[in-house]
Amino acid sequence: MKSSAVIALTACLTLAPAAFPVTAASSAPAGAITAYAGPASETKSADSSSETGASGSGAVSGPAGNTSSGSGFVTGPAGSGNSASQNVSAGDSGTQTLQDNNYYNASYSDNLVKPVDRYSYDQMSADMNALKAKYPNLVTLSSIGTTADGRQIYDIAIGNTGARRKILFQGAMHAREYIVVPLLMRQAENLLQGAANGGTLNGTPVSSLLQNMCIHFIPMTNPDGVSLSQWGLGCIGSEELRNGIQQMYAQDHAAGGTQVSFEEYLRRWKSNARGVDLNHNFDAGWAEKKTVEHPSNQGYKGTGPLSEAESKALADFIDREGFRAVINYHAMGDVIYWDTENNKETAVSLEFANLVHNANGYAIQSCDGVAGLKDWLQRRANSIPGITIEVGQSSAPVNFGEFPTLWEQNKMVPGLIAQSVMSR
Repeated sequence: MKSSAVIALTACLTLAPAAFPVTAASSAPAGAITAYAGPASETKSADSSSETGASGSGAVSGPAGNTSSGSGFVTGPAGSGNSASQNVSAGDSGTQTLQDNNYYNASYSDNLVKPVDRYSYDQMSADMNALKAKYPNLVTLSSIGTTADGRQIYDIAIGNTGARRKILFQGAMHAREYIVVPLLMRQAENLLQGAANGGTLNGTPVSSLLQNMCIHFIPMTNPDGVSLSQWGLGCIGSEELRNGIQQMYAQDHAAGGTQVSFEEYLRRWKSNARGVDLNHNFDAGWAEKKTVEHPSNQGYKGTGPLSEAESKALADFIDREGFRAVINYHAMGDVIYWDTENNKETAVSLEFANLVHNANGYAIQSCDGVAGLKDWLQRRANSIPGITIEVGQSSAPVNFGEFPTLWEQNKMVPGLIAQSVMSR
């Protein structure tokens, strides 16, 4: 794993080299990570809307608790009602009782992670460093790999890194689904706040839970793609990559694959900077997967399984750590996918789906997915159970006005999965 120094954040206004100096490695806090060091990084904009319509902090209507999936549901997020507790189905393993005084329902005044529209790679990096500085004994930061444009794929590990029980939460594999990045960062911080402030999870101290397990978060698996969707072509430092992206648009436009402007084409970007859809790049029926036949802003599966730096780094990391569960965050649809063809982890994956569904009302759907991360993990010999959670109701990039609702719907998920894993 790669550790690195802190650098000053840069503004993505031009393709010129970054104007701000790099902080010397010797002066960086121990275990700190770095923001993007390429020719350009990000921009600050007065426009806080990622979709036409309302944005800012206004929430949309409540969770999709009225969607039946045949497994029973509740109509709001845990802790949103007046009852003292809420039973959550856990499939054949019984129930978890979600108590109103669980750590994720506490009000903390010391939030370091401030979710904003287009929460960026540099903001995430800075917040990870801030969490490490505030909770040095609970946080371990590392990079699992480097992207084609030189960004790091960061992991923030919460708890005992030497524990046998480990869980991975990962998100933003698809670039335009970056609404999940601040969601995952807040989930990580919330666990830390619970541990530091005597918080409990159904009576178990969060600090005790984290002594016996480690919960990893990779909030931005595809940082090049996220930056491209958020800020446009100027945030790609490599001239070769920039030229390739422009050629993809020209090819897609000429073939009738898109009729939108170049700027809108980038805003809707799902792939990495090389034009590969990372969730079509895993060895689970990859050869049979039918996609577009050339790099594009979405849909292209690549030249072979794990052909991309991001997918290869993630696969290697998962093999190295031996996770008991992998939870994938995507957008959008308020849906939980739990199955795939030849699934070796049917029972536990469905249990995870039931737990989340009964806490937030998201619909449970089966899926015979091909070439995705979850598909690969559930099918392979050394299989790992998991689910994919799709958040949001508006088209991706999901309107940031939905974030307060998404938080209420998903703040309990790490605790639910952790307690389930600890029970085995």
